[in-house]
Amino acid sequence: MSIQRSIEKKISSNRKLVKKLKKLARNFGFNLEYWHRYITYKQIKKDINFLNMESLDVLEISAGEYWKENYKFKSFNMMNFPEYDICSEIITEKKYDLIIADNVWEHLKYPYRATKNVLKMLNKNGYFLMITPFLVRVHEVPIDCNRWTEDGMKYFLNDCGFKLENIFTNSWGNKKCVISDLRTDDTWTRVGIYRDMSNNKLFPLQVWAFAKKD
Repeated sequence: MSIQRSIEKKISSNRKLVKKLKKLARNFGFNLEYWHRYITYKQIKKDINFLNMESLDVLEISAGEYWKENYKFKSFNMMNFPEYDICSEIITEKKYDLIIADNVWEHLKYPYRATKNVLKMLNKNGYFLMITPFLVRVHEVPIDCNRWTEDGMKYFLNDCGFKLENIFTNSWGNKKCVISDLRTDDTWTRVGIYRDMSNNKLFPLQVWAFAKKD
């Protein structure tokens, strides 16, 4: 096993350790971010740079660390499973300017119901950012149910009530990253010292949509 893969395996289950090691590794030019997530976030940042984040009331469904650590919002709220089940009901009367679902919707039994609820929780002219994997192995957290291409995501969101002209989609991936991430162990490939960041639309690992409510 290579040194890089050994490091990946040891730190994959410890978030606090990951955070400390990422900071330390960057000092030596070694990037411990997941390969497909790292470049996806860089591209999404470009796609949404027209938004004034500091003026937005934001909700993240089943929140991770990225959005709250890397952006300043007017307000930031989280609704995490199992305390909240976005598939079951409108969870709050409060409405939001931006709702984020970052690698969550692939795990939902009823994504249509969940997206209809998101639409109801958005302010007028509010946005829904939906990010999901495509060419990655099954990962049951606690279950794994869905995959969408860019076209599939666009028409899925349209079927849930967003107008087609208000839906922007994008994706990132390449064959090398797909092959690397399809390893049988329990982690994803990290950037390390160097990885190929080129984008080949035939091999998307991450697909995202940015949908606006009228």
